[in-house]
Amino acid sequence: MPISKEYVAKRLILLMLVVIGVLFITFIITRIIPARPELLWAGPHATIEQIQKAREQLNLDKPILIQFILYLHGFFQGDWGISWRTRSPVLIDVLSSLTATLELIIIAFTIAFIIGVPFGVLAAIKKYTWIDDVARIVTVIGASMPVFWLALIVQLIFGTWLGILPSAKRVDEWVVIVTGFKQITGFYLIDSILQGNHMVFIDSLRHIVLPALVLASYPFCLSARMTRAVMMEVSTEPHVRSLIAWGLPQRTILFKYSLRNTLVPVIASIGLSFGYTIIGAFMVELVFVWPGIGYYAAMSLLSFDYPAVIGCVLIVAIFYCVINTLVDIIHSAIDPRVKL
Repeated sequence: MPISKEYVAKRLILLMLVVIGVLFITFIITRIIPARPELLWAGPHATIEQIQKAREQLNLDKPILIQFILYLHGFFQGDWGISWRTRSPVLIDVLSSLTATLELIIIAFTIAFIIGVPFGVLAAIKKYTWIDDVARIVTVIGASMPVFWLALIVQLIFGTWLGILPSAKRVDEWVVIVTGFKQITGFYLIDSILQGNHMVFIDSLRHIVLPALVLASYPFCLSARMTRAVMMEVSTEPHVRSLIAWGLPQRTILFKYSLRNTLVPVIASIGLSFGYTIIGAFMVELVFVWPGIGYYAAMSLLSFDYPAVIGCVLIVAIFYCVINTLVDIIHSAIDPRVKL
């Protein structure tokens, strides 16, 4: 359905306000942390004069409010600062790391949705049976299990003990060197297909299996539980009972009428869990040494690299707002009662 201009303008204004608010809070927090980032910039053997010069170059000698205004001015011009650890523009570092995280999250969400929804439908159809009991136990355990602990267990079993899947990194370096693989989009699976590089595709696929499965655990359990609950509620609605009375096949009632009404809240809940999944991706990337934005943020935190930390927080906030907007649009497309 068409989207009103007022809705688009309102969401853009809210997005800008959220980004500025997140930027302000993150900027203040990074500045009040007791650290000496000028030492990282100047080097381990810097003199007192060089350290003082580094403070002036990084504007650390100015009041916090002035520092924030200067950063905000550069931010709206596309200058997110220079990483004090890598000496590269933060925006370039963040965007180069973001593709690895997006590839991981997209595959994880695809796995969660493709498996979780049918799993929830099956539990609803077989309600109050042993299948339903197993489904509820699995989803409760999966949703309550810390993602970093699950990542360590999966890595230990399948990577170390069984050795059937790689337990770290995104691709083996020797495969990249031997095949002459080059990045195009930053998504290794897509780039390997575009170049016809089967070795890199298979190796990248093997590397992404474990972290994607771990990251998919929470959205899978959420989608399965939500699908079961909504499907059981929809099955008691008057229109569904009328369809049953009219003698329509159960398969038609299930997939043509009940499931469509069920998908609306399921998609909304999965979309809102995107923020939690990003946080989970940070933990998964640390365990599996996945070179995404989570790993980049962790290394930046350990180095007190303030501009890089702010850039990571901002990109997560922007994506969270964009995903919420897309969820609303999909919601309105599926449910004609919702108007934007």
